[in-house]
Amino acid sequence: MVLEKDMSKIKVLHIITRLDKGGSAENTLLTVSLLNKEEFKVTLISGHTNDPDKEIASFITQKNLDYFLMPELVRKISPLKDIKAFFKIYHFIKKQGFDIVHTHTSKAGMLGRWAAKLAGVKIIVHTPHGHIFYGYFGWFKTKLFIYLERLTGPLTDKIITLTQRGKEEHVKYRIARPDKFVPIYSGIDVGKFVDFHADAVKEKEKLNIPLDVPVIGTVTRLAPVKGNQYLIASLPEVVKLFPTLKVLIVGDGSERGKLERYVKKLSLLENVIFLGICKDVRGILNTFDIFVLPSLNEGMGRCMLEAQALGVPVVATKVGGIPEVVRDSIGGILVPPRNPEAMAEAIINLLKNKSLRDNMSEEAKRWVGHRFSAGAMVEKISDLYKELIGAM
Repeated sequence: MVLEKDMSKIKVLHIITRLDKGGSAENTLLTVSLLNKEEFKVTLISGHTNDPDKEIASFITQKNLDYFLMPELVRKISPLKDIKAFFKIYHFIKKQGFDIVHTHTSKAGMLGRWAAKLAGVKIIVHTPHGHIFYGYFGWFKTKLFIYLERLTGPLTDKIITLTQRGKEEHVKYRIARPDKFVPIYSGIDVGKFVDFHADAVKEKEKLNIPLDVPVIGTVTRLAPVKGNQYLIASLPEVVKLFPTLKVLIVGDGSERGKLERYVKKLSLLENVIFLGICKDVRGILNTFDIFVLPSLNEGMGRCMLEAQALGVPVVATKVGGIPEVVRDSIGGILVPPRNPEAMAEAIINLLKNKSLRDNMSEEAKRWVGHRFSAGAMVEKISDLYKELIGAM
């Protein structure tokens, strides 16, 4: 596919390693689809996704996006594929002559920024989508990533962090000069959630949950850094007071088997339901009385925005960018990480107090609608692009 030349528009290339379901992919797809097509000519490159490619293809066709699949672009370190991906990106950029290259996530960020620099691109922007400074990898791999980010930071004109906390962490680890960082909150399609009117009764029926049974849950990756074992560890205390409680865990990952065994060990098989990956979580979220996120590290926690947009109060750990997403004691309750006792206390407090949940529900909806819309996010990114172009 050859792109048509349009000298009147700013040509922007977005590169992301993969478009698997999750915050980084959703952020990127919203950005490329909502940028003003009268001002920008936008192209997207990604590697293969683990989700059905036809779903991505359907979205791209619906939004009329210029999209190029690059199979060599993979998440794991693969010297041969990485070299091939680097040169393919380089030649693509040289041929198309982009004004701006905007990379997303670690691997695409490394390969894309160096390829863009070598190809002579004047403006390079990067969004890390969280950070990998602790909790995600072992000691050696973490140190390697930090070293590579420090090498690549000087090539980058602006680095968009999802929160102010994200900026502070990157500066702390000396990834780049402080003036290179721009915090822009990751937005969601607020209307998709605020205007969602599923019948909670029917949703509970689908899950075989009686109407009067309290429901809490989470939408997360089942990985060590997400701290799901601490949510499970908090449940025995909660179940003592609410024996019929149902806990819905949406998501999958390497820890699933371990977590299922832990649930069995704590005799919680009647309470905890692992639902796996769900295409559309809105109906499930609509059954929640409380959304719980027990992460040990979190760039932002996009799923909490979606829960709050639906009016679900949140109990979450006070780590990473979460305190910027959930207002403690207003839209939810924040607790220390790795503290099942504090988490149980917060869950019990909210389950006992419906009026408090109702108040938090209204506050959460207002907060997300005002501060975290996709439109507001893309407007700020658009302004940043134009500011950088104007400074050339």
